[in-house]
Amino acid sequence: MWIACVLVYAIINGFFSVRRKKAGERSHIFFVIALYSTVGFLCVSWGAVDASSLTGQALILIIIKSFVVSLSWVFELIALKNYMISSLQPISAVKVAIGFFASMLIFHEANGWWRYIGLAIIFVGLILMNNFDRRAINRSKETLSRQAVITKPVAQDVGESTNQKVSSNVDILTLKRKRILAIVCFIIACVCSETAGILDKFIMDRVTPTQMQFWFMLFVSIISWVYVLILSIKNKKSIIRKSDWKNFYIYIIGVILILEDRFLFIGLTDPNVLVSGVSIMKQISVVVSTIVGGLIFKEPNLRQKIIYLVIILTGIIIVIV
Repeated sequence: MWIACVLVYAIINGFFSVRRKKAGERSHIFFVIALYSTVGFLCVSWGAVDASSLTGQALILIIIKSFVVSLSWVFELIALKNYMISSLQPISAVKVAIGFFASMLIFHEANGWWRYIGLAIIFVGLILMNNFDRRAINRSKETLSRQAVITKPVAQDVGESTNQKVSSNVDILTLKRKRILAIVCFIIACVCSETAGILDKFIMDRVTPTQMQFWFMLFVSIISWVYVLILSIKNKKSIIRKSDWKNFYIYIIGVILILEDRFLFIGLTDPNVLVSGVSIMKQISVVVSTIVGGLIFKEPNLRQKIIYLVIILTGIIIVIV
């Protein structure tokens, strides 16, 4: 049962990442997180009676998970706002490594030698993807430089040509900085996300899916609105615009979040569930978000990225077997 539940979760999660990027383009990332968390909480608020019987230990674990997840969402949205989703999502494969070693060290699950080979293939795919992005940026720099050196015969146009060169260098430098920032933030988001995933296993042994969703969405909503308040105070003005409340992507995300998490939590209640298996199967969402996101946002070099994605998926399949 847990395999089917996690599979459904992964597919829905792929669309969740795409919609989250769309929402983040229209509104401030902290407001996006706060509002879709609140929408999610309202969707599960009917479970208040059942949730009231939770133990103190389980409640503390959920609070910790809520904080870790909120950090993951913040860093992921910063990354998605600054770089292409089709280049970032394959990096999620690092979660496989975290889940793989956590399953051995914490949950004492057995892992065969072939899984180490699978991990190696995954990281080869990630390295190839990273090098391809770097080469793509360098090619863009060369193209801009060639365009900038085209000068006109009139003497006064020399100054304009020089300005074009400076502008081209600045554009490429900005792109490189955004790429580095996005990759670092996305890796941090992956670590936080997988840490929360490990906590899920401990929590779901103590609570029901309804209790988990009620308290998790409540705490993450509170934490997210605190982020919004602190940032508004820091900026000395509200980061929320009137038009942000009409960002319908946020409301869609809130509903999707509840739907996908319900499948995940039901799967985790299965006594036969494997933490390493859950971590690996979650990466199916990478396929959805990379391809669908690349098409929706019309990102360049999507075919080449899919080739590297196939390499990463091959490693994932080997680890699963």
